[in-house]
Amino acid sequence: MDWAYVRIWVLISLLVALGATLAWGLGYAVYLNRIGSQGWVSTQRMLRSALLVFAIALPLAFLSREAETLWILTRGSLGSAESQYQTGILYLAGNTFLRGSQAKAVQAFRPAAQQGHAQAQFALAHAYHYGRGIVRDEVEALHWAKASAQSGQPQALVLAGDILQATNPDGAESYYRQAAPLLRMRADQGDGEASFALGYLYRNGRGVTQDPVEALTWMLIAQRSGMSPLQGFATQAYLKSLSPAQQALAQSRAEAWRQSHGGKG
Repeated sequence: MDWAYVRIWVLISLLVALGATLAWGLGYAVYLNRIGSQGWVSTQRMLRSALLVFAIALPLAFLSREAETLWILTRGSLGSAESQYQTGILYLAGNTFLRGSQAKAVQAFRPAAQQGHAQAQFALAHAYHYGRGIVRDEVEALHWAKASAQSGQPQALVLAGDILQATNPDGAESYYRQAAPLLRMRADQGDGEASFALGYLYRNGRGVTQDPVEALTWMLIAQRSGMSPLQGFATQAYLKSLSPAQQALAQSRAEAWRQSHGGKG
């Protein structure tokens, strides 16, 4: 829990609630004056109503920002696989009152993965492969990558290939070949992550014939469809490594793809 964040947002919520209460009190005082109501009884009535307004405004002010996060946490605690996965994403981001923690993200991904959530399985495989938030374990990484692939996550096939690349190149290549057409299908639907993964395969000649122009083409498509900042840096670095002619051809192909797909990306 990011208590510094909580303290700041509670303070802001208090100020908002006090502002709402003062506005209500002022309006109520004007109303009492108009109807000629005076005395201690009227004052008590005004104070009680103001207290009620404050009691309602304070949680509403807090929830106005945190309602979605609290709803995700609640549903996750009740067993929703999607909410458990989203809880893990929140812990990775650490941009709400939840302090960023890869270890807690893994803890949230695991129950969702065990329920067959493909993205959570992929996230768990990724964590095991790179040792992020948990002790690195290639056996577990491959297990969850395969599970994710079977649940319909083609990027998991690429991860399975990467896991096997050092010890079983032929097995890795088999996964890459399976991944390529599935990624192409997702990429044609405007999936930025799939587009970038397809570019990765073409860049390294894994599962497809190595083709730097085609690699950059799909990375540029991914850039327009949506990618992470790290993938954006990788795309720009790769673009600069190619010749001006290759860059121009890739950009032309990416634009042609965008036009043929109704302006997607």
